Amino acid sequence: MAAADRIVPLEATLAALFPPGTAVAAEPIRAPDRGLPAAEAAAVAGASPARRAEFVAGRAAARRALAALGLPPVAIPAGTDRAPLWPAGVGGSIAHGAGVAVAAARLGPPLGLDVEENAPLEADLWPEICGPDELAALPPGDTGLRVRRVFAAKEAVYKAQYPLTGRLFGFELLEVTLRPGGFAARLREGVGPFARGHVFPGRLAEAGRLLLAGVAL
Repeated sequence: MAAADRIVPLEATLAALFPPGTAVAAEPIRAPDRGLPAAEAAAVAGASPARRAEFVAGRAAARRALAALGLPPVAIPAGTDRAPLWPAGVGGSIAHGAGVAVAAARLGPPLGLDVEENAPLEADLWPEICGPDELAALPPGDTGLRVRRVFAAKEAVYKAQYPLTGRLFGFELLEVTLRPGGFAARLREGVGPFARGHVFPGRLAEAGRLLLAGVAL
């Protein structure tokens, strides 16, 4: 199935990750380069063709999500920290991987979104993503796939919290428990307005060879 043919079912799966009122969109990364507004182009000046393709597709998806909210097309530049700068009052997230770029946006608090190839992670990466307690708590079997889900969950939580805290942190600060259709991510220490022990609930879904994670604050 061509990438473009996967977009409609992928968007339906994306929408199920978030509350009503959230707009989502997906774009194949290898779509023709549509160009970028000047405010965005600076973020990928001198970037590799692959990186530029990811960026262009991600911004195209983000603008489609904004249009679904009834908002006009605008530039979504990258800040000095490379995070997307959404219009005032909009919470949004962009992710790309496995040949697609995805975006979610709403009028309200921040969102976090991640997309990964739905494939096991190599065993040598497991300790970088999961602490000993997290690894021990994973159900037996398919550990590489379950660690991939923990990875996606932590990426989505990080993206959701960052607009409120401005805090950079590693995987060790979150303890993720996988649940049917989703996860709970607990903070091991306080971050910004979120106290130690705060739990971020999120959702996980599969769309063909893709794994998706979403968090709505």
